[in-house]
Amino acid sequence: MRRTVSWIGGVAVLMILFSGWVSAQEPQEQMVVTSRHQKVDYVNRIFVYSGEVKLDWKEVVVEAEEVSVYITEENTLIKLVAKGKVTITEKETKTKTSGELATYNAEDDKMVMEGNAQYEDEFGNTILADKIVLWREEKRMEATGSPVIATYFLEEVQVDSSSGKSD
Repeated sequence: MRRTVSWIGGVAVLMILFSGWVSAQEPQEQMVVTSRHQKVDYVNRIFVYSGEVKLDWKEVVVEAEEVSVYITEENTLIKLVAKGKVTITEKETKTKTSGELATYNAEDDKMVMEGNAQYEDEFGNTILADKIVLWREEKRMEATGSPVIATYFLEEVQVDSSSGKSD
């Protein structure tokens, strides 16, 4: 197993094998990060990117002022922490979550967005809260705050005027 870190014009490419999602026989997952600045702590295996950060990994794009990536010695992701004007877009589900601080823990596949957190699904439905917790694998969410504001766009029910029944 190997780790590759390369810098190409302000772009860092991390080749990481994520053991929870990929078997050892499959190719490594590529995480591409662009930023204005990067700090690497090889001893503690922490990569910190700052200044217009864009991280593209699997089906997720993270944009923020700063992103810290924590990995194990086996090159598996432990967690991601994004700070400052954070936007996380999930390509497959076409959802977008934004706020001031996002923490993703790989062990339980949970993402916590805090500080003016907003979630928007592919239909334009939104949730505004102080804190939004997403369990990605379980496809569930919890929003807390004072107040939590949810806006849903519902389909109109067509009523047949002759029978009084809805479609």
